[in-house]
Amino acid sequence: MTASEAVGRYNVTVSGGRGVYVGDHGIQVNLFTGEPPPGPVVAGNVPQAPSAYRPREDLMAGLRAAGPGASVVRAVTGMRGVGKTQLAAAYARECIAAGWRLVAWVNGGDTAALLNGLAVVAARLGMDRPGVALETVGVEVRNRLESDGDRCLVVYDNVTDPDQLRPYLPAAGQAQVIVTSTDTSTAALGRPVPVDVFALTESLRFLAERTGGYDQDGAAELAAELGRLPLALAQAAAVIAAQHLSYPVYLGRLRGYPAGKYLPRAKGDPYPRGVAEAIGLSVDAVTGNDPTGVCGTLLEVISLLSPDGVSRRLLHLGAAAGVFSASGPPAEEAVPVDAAAVIDEAIGRLADASLLAFAGDDAVIVHRLTMRAARERAERAGGGFVLAARACMLLDVARQAQREPRLNRADVRVLAQHVAALNGHVALSPCYRAPGGAEAKALGTGLLSLRVWALSFLIQAGDAVTQAIGLAEPLLADCEATLGESHPGTLSMRNNLGAAYRAAGRLDDAITQYERLLADHERLSGPDAPETLLAANNLGAAYEQAGRAGEAITLLELVVADRERILGPDHRDTLMSANNLAAAYTKAGRHREGLAQHAKTLASRERVLGSDHPDTLRSRANLAAAVLDAGRPGEALPLLERVVLDYERTLGDEHPETLVFRCHLAHCYYLAGRLTETIAQYEKAVAGFERQLGPAHPDTINARAALAEARQLAAPGTST
Repeated sequence: MTASEAVGRYNVTVSGGRGVYVGDHGIQVNLFTGEPPPGPVVAGNVPQAPSAYRPREDLMAGLRAAGPGASVVRAVTGMRGVGKTQLAAAYARECIAAGWRLVAWVNGGDTAALLNGLAVVAARLGMDRPGVALETVGVEVRNRLESDGDRCLVVYDNVTDPDQLRPYLPAAGQAQVIVTSTDTSTAALGRPVPVDVFALTESLRFLAERTGGYDQDGAAELAAELGRLPLALAQAAAVIAAQHLSYPVYLGRLRGYPAGKYLPRAKGDPYPRGVAEAIGLSVDAVTGNDPTGVCGTLLEVISLLSPDGVSRRLLHLGAAAGVFSASGPPAEEAVPVDAAAVIDEAIGRLADASLLAFAGDDAVIVHRLTMRAARERAERAGGGFVLAARACMLLDVARQAQREPRLNRADVRVLAQHVAALNGHVALSPCYRAPGGAEAKALGTGLLSLRVWALSFLIQAGDAVTQAIGLAEPLLADCEATLGESHPGTLSMRNNLGAAYRAAGRLDDAITQYERLLADHERLSGPDAPETLLAANNLGAAYEQAGRAGEAITLLELVVADRERILGPDHRDTLMSANNLAAAYTKAGRHREGLAQHAKTLASRERVLGSDHPDTLRSRANLAAAVLDAGRPGEALPLLERVVLDYERTLGDEHPETLVFRCHLAHCYYLAGRLTETIAQYEKAVAGFERQLGPAHPDTINARAALAEARQLAAPGTST
């Protein structure tokens, strides 16, 4: 098996947007040393204690009960707004203060957020390995906790599906895990700690401490009106304290607030008692006395982004670009120098009103109920489209500010989560879509451009194939509906989906996309267009990988001839297609032609690119594999030993191509009767494939079968 080359590099301008780089499977740069950082490790955005937080010692005692050295999962369950997250955060802060070795905070709201959070934990532990599937990274974090989890805490916040979480929960060891959720079925994951509303005495004490008012009868009536829900009490206390109101006056305003008009109760998912009214009054209080002029807009924009938190850096970028100003983007020379200070002041005012809180060193978070209330408030006021346009602009500004995504994977993943959250809200509600015209088109194409960018990053990173496919399939459908089936952006998306399918080993699906893409390019651009030849090359590579060597040869012979005629014999694209043709010859059993084509390609690449260029290394490796396939293992063995050493030196010992040629070397040892070396190489290959591609990938399955055969032959008493 030789390494064929399919390329997804394709610059596409989506109408109204910017060029988007898609699909290049380059080498990732590891920014970490591989060694665990010294001292306590904190991963993720642990929420800071808000001014309105009141310790609940009885519940904290339940979390402390087992203490260090016990394997325990505590499912902290309860309705929204009762303080589950703050309870878990208080315990996490306590563990940090006590010097625990690891305190990790992971958003469990959906699979993508869960895996991204575990990737952050892996990076902080020095376990980051670019290109490894995030599902595998999550399992490796679990294994680390099982084997070395003493004084380690992981909080999975807001888990919505216990089954998504189960594969990443330690089954043994000494780590502590806390799961917060409104889903009572999460209690089956471990010892439950139910969280309820405040008791009456807690409510009265909370209101007195926060407001300075000691009218117990008035406080009791207000607490009853709000259902003693901590979130609602915090909203009420902030307004009462800021405006020096009595409890009866605030209660009168609460009962008279038109929440039914601005914040209606959704069918089947109503707000807890009094929350809509309390949030509305809090927002009115802040925006009614707001010297910054951006508090309301800032809260509304945040409400369309990921609930996992928004960094101040992102908000500062948006402020400098005019995202939150009433007049829109300023001229470049008019960008206010104090934009960051204005945002920080607005954040402080919102925090004082208990409308947001701080998390980690740089992030702010908003409770999901508050986010929902802010969104619905904007929607009912008719400002949904403008709000979505501001959020889209904010993310586009952040995208432009990103460094090379492969060197900045953690930040880009967070930005991709914001894009997904914004798209989800816009897709679900017509309130965010204008009735028509240039503005609506600009928002639609701008959001498409952001989604394509997010997808291209996932494909480049190579560690989130499942997520990439999940994004690519609906994105292709939206491109077809919005841009048309023949638009360059749509065709680029089809290529991306094919690349994602191919990376996941779904070769039939990849071929379906590539075949249609080639037909479209031939019809629209002609047979000699660069995009047509690129599509033909990728289809030929997919045919070869799927074992359809005859079809691959027929197509790739034409591609090589066309590229030699148009680009010249030494052009990199020509040599890429020549490499794929040589691989197809070898797979078809046409060894003489395959060896000749591989040798010719290697010589050209050495002359044009140099002996250590990745393309040259690939050609040298492919030639060695072809010699082996031609039945000349004695000649192939020294070549493959050099190849594996070269790949380990340049790409790493678990790069997918390193693993492919490790399998060739193992097979060569097998043919030479050196079963000890055979087994050792196959064991490394299987472990690497499982981490890189997953247990169900065809390469993993084939390597595992070869390993089993070698072990059986090496077993005592086995005859050959």
